[in-house]
Amino acid sequence: MASEDILVFTTIGDRDMAEEQISEMLEEGIIVSGTIFPEVELVYLWEGKITVDTENKILLKAKADKYDAIEAYIMKHHPYIAPEIIRMDVSFGSPAYKAFVADKIKKNS
Repeated sequence: MASEDILVFTTIGDRDMAEEQISEMLEEGIIVSGTIFPEVELVYLWEGKITVDTENKILLKAKADKYDAIEAYIMKHHPYIAPEIIRMDVSFGSPAYKAFVADKIKKNS
């Protein structure tokens, strides 16, 4: 059985844009919260050379039924041609935290 709760990971280079996009998704009610891990290093192979860049890793917490809206939002607003979008089905941990998340969703609906 799939979880009702999800985490969605994406990345974006510009910190202000990351905050703006999280704020817009919160206002649209498609996420519960977003966390920005600032200036993480991305190491990858590009044209045969090891390349190191910095970007902001974004962690979005949401209900599973909002995933399609989250993906559509990211695809529409993200500056990358093919942005990273990773979905993980999860259980939001402790009963107290799960109740807190449910209450936030209820208040924001």
